[in-house]
Amino acid sequence: MSASLTARPAVPQDTTTRRVDGQIVTGTREGTRPVAGQWVVLHRVGQDRAGPIDSMQTTANGRYHFAFRASGDTSALYFASTTYGGVAYFTSPLRGDIVRGDDAAITVFDTTSGPVGIRVAGRHFVLGAPKANGNRPVGEVYELENDSTVTAVARDSASPVWVGHIPEKATEFSVNARGDLTNDAITRNGSTIGLLVPISPGLRQVAFTYELPAKAFPLSIPMETPTGVLEVLVQEPTARLSGIQMRETAAQALEGRTFRRFLAQDLAGSSVLRIEVPRVVGAEREKVYIGVATVVLAAMAAALVLTARRAFAGQRRVAAPVVETRSEVLLREIAALDAEFERDRSPESGRAQYEARRNALKTELSAAIAAERKRR
Repeated sequence: MSASLTARPAVPQDTTTRRVDGQIVTGTREGTRPVAGQWVVLHRVGQDRAGPIDSMQTTANGRYHFAFRASGDTSALYFASTTYGGVAYFTSPLRGDIVRGDDAAITVFDTTSGPVGIRVAGRHFVLGAPKANGNRPVGEVYELENDSTVTAVARDSASPVWVGHIPEKATEFSVNARGDLTNDAITRNGSTIGLLVPISPGLRQVAFTYELPAKAFPLSIPMETPTGVLEVLVQEPTARLSGIQMRETAAQALEGRTFRRFLAQDLAGSSVLRIEVPRVVGAEREKVYIGVATVVLAAMAAALVLTARRAFAGQRRVAAPVVETRSEVLLREIAALDAEFERDRSPESGRAQYEARRNALKTELSAAIAAERKRR
């Protein structure tokens, strides 16, 4: 058999020359000021390989510049990062051949482990129909707003940046895979959950799922703190909401499932929502439509976050929120992992753990990129 018949098609290779001209500034109430002498790292993350490819220090006016030649897989993404006050900050993926201005700017903030007022700008609650075992799947999304000019960081696992609660009878708790957090970013102690990752000025999304048994209903959901927007979606057509005056809007459909949608705004921290659902027992349970799978809740959560961001887009804040794809979240995780490894004084001691974690993230990244391509 000839070589021409057996040879595999070559993977498209990117050899374009690219350039990024950016600036690093600190955010303050009065505006921004450049950060001189700050190290900036240029990263490449692709399905073939990933890692830092260049670095430099900013000039006296906070400027940085990279000129590089793209290589390897054409789907590879490039972005710049810097670490300030122990917190990593990133640009969005550098998609053009020449990137400058806001797309190449990085705004950093001073950090504090002291009290910072974190506001619940939006809270979104999705309740599915019962599964075969009688449990109802729940998805929650919080939009946490840091309206200060400092990045809030946790002192330790006992002093999280933000604390929330889930029902006491909740089981199968999991951080939403389509959000911008990983499971180790949130601690759980009974019904209390704590956020350990830094919250920089602007909005931070926190999304998670869990299940509730039939005995958890009627369900009471306290707001705990003032809440800008409350959005509730319930798959059960005969569910009843009380305690908070909510406006029912047009139903939402997702993958053949229909959800009743309710909205309320500017709620006091003392507000409590009560949800009652019909009881399903015995053989009747098998006739109930199998509830919303976690992946469906994740998709719904992503849609709710987009809605919330649009609702708050008109509000002035130091840093504008950005909706990221799962691949971009993973890119940032890899970059943060690289930065932490580079800062280690004895990197060889943790190389095996570093490489194992990095390889796992790269595998997940490949799957995320493939999934996003299919949705385009």
